[in-house]
This record gives sequence, C-alpha cells and structure tokens, in this order.
Amino acid sequence: MTKNQQKVAYPQNFDIKLIISADIPIEDAKRNISQALNESQTVHSFVNIRSSGKGNYFSYCYNIDIESQTHLENAYAILKNIPGLKFAL
Repeated sequence: MTKNQQKVAYPQNFDIKLIISADIPIEDAKRNISQALNESQTVHSFVNIRSSGKGNYFSYCYNIDIESQTHLENAYAILKNIPGLKFAL
C-alpha cells in the first residue's frame, strides 16, 4: 500500500449523489433510484434534491449503508442502469 492509499473500514455510512437528466420526471427518478438501491440490498434514505444551474440535471442525494467493498461495487454496477443517470458520486 502506498502512502496515498488508505484502507477503508466497513461498514460505512455516507451520502451518495446521483446526477440525472431533468428529462426524467422527479418521481420516476426517485423510484428508479430506490429500486436500484433495494436490488443491491443497500439500506438508504432520501436526503434532498437540487437542480443544476441551467436546469438540465437534478442531483439526488441519498444516505446509504455499505457493508463491504464488494457491496459498494455491486451497488454502483446496478445504479449505472438507471435511466438518465449521468454519474454517481
């Protein structure tokens, strides 16, 4: 392990932001996010939603519990399939 690498201790609780096209209705996007998180067996709760400056995207913030690196990778793999998703942080 190099000086800049740190080992992550699981379980972890943190906020994840999902940037989704404003073309997707808010309720549909929230339902799609919840379905993906449920599919990945990720405990989650909705935090907030914000519009981008030009209104082209919405940023959806969810608080999630991650049990392991494998769980995190699986959750991101499933989240990638959400319609209109640009990226997840």
